[in-house]
Amino acid sequence: MNIALNTLSARAGAGLSVFQTLMKALEEVDRKNKYFVFVSSKQTSIIESIPNNFEKVIFKHCPANPYFRVLWEQSVLPFYIYKYKIDILYSVGNITSLLAPCKVVLFIENVNPFSKVVTSWTFKEKIRNKLLFYLGWISAMKASKIRFCSERSMEIIKKIYKIDEKKCFLLRHGLDLNSIKTNSESRFPFNYILTVSVVAPHKNIEVLIKAFAILKSNNLYDGKLIIVGDTDCYPDYYTKLVNMSKKLKIQDHVIFYGSVKYKEIFDFYKNADCFVFPSLEETFGLPVIESLYFNVPTILSDGLKHKDLFIPFNEIARNYAMYFDPYDEHDLADKIIQSINNKQEIDSKKFVESYYNIKKITEILVSEFNNFK
Repeated sequence: MNIALNTLSARAGAGLSVFQTLMKALEEVDRKNKYFVFVSSKQTSIIESIPNNFEKVIFKHCPANPYFRVLWEQSVLPFYIYKYKIDILYSVGNITSLLAPCKVVLFIENVNPFSKVVTSWTFKEKIRNKLLFYLGWISAMKASKIRFCSERSMEIIKKIYKIDEKKCFLLRHGLDLNSIKTNSESRFPFNYILTVSVVAPHKNIEVLIKAFAILKSNNLYDGKLIIVGDTDCYPDYYTKLVNMSKKLKIQDHVIFYGSVKYKEIFDFYKNADCFVFPSLEETFGLPVIESLYFNVPTILSDGLKHKDLFIPFNEIARNYAMYFDPYDEHDLADKIIQSINNKQEIDSKKFVESYYNIKKITEILVSEFNNFK
């Protein structure tokens, strides 16, 4: 079969790394189907990761603006799907090409259109989320199969969109364990608490900054807070966090590192005192399993305290992480101190190797593709 991977929405963060990892795994596990990768000429990191035996379909005139890109995918992309005789279109980011003349496997992974907690969206962002919500609903109706990466997200979205359960399947993200390499020396000459995330409102980074301020004001931690992730996607939120750090007088101890290449991210985990993921809304949370792979003490938002929110970490990390109330910076500060002062030898690396090996996960995805034969 001819299977097309639509990567046009993969622009930052986990969206990029997930596709890079998936394509490599598909090359290894599936020698029978032929793969096409739909990609913009501006997506250089994706292009560099496309296996040699995959056919690159590079669009020079696909708009970078997300609104115009969606229009382009609806009006122009179907002709390319027809031209290359595609049998299955694998679409991510909740939306597919509605006129695609083929079967569609849709991956619903963007939580923003369903947000219940973010009240600081700009008008432009509210419009975007509303469009994503309705286009996502129509795309779900169009799709032959729908992938979810956590039970929590599948149950909530399935009810919202009233999706037939027979169309849904659960398949989590994974790591390419063979490609994980780190430098022997620490990247920084100081201790640090780490979070890895696109700087966005639903990531709840303000609670982490407040918790860190509590530690500093009480002389409970002498290191820094490092935030690794794109700061350009939501500039108003980034500015808010910078100003908060200044107001709390910890700006010299909070480092907004910005984006890094995926292969470099593992150096940050290796030497962290602990990893914190305070997000209020995720469908998965790839940094969670990255942190666990390095046996870093991992502190996550507790989804059991807020069962109506998209917080799937309890099912993903199980008892290999500590959990805190994501609305309580004091609880987080306490958990950070506990994790640093009472480090326990928990081999979370073996857990990740058993449950989140990208090769095993990709084999399941390929079997879903092959069900259409």
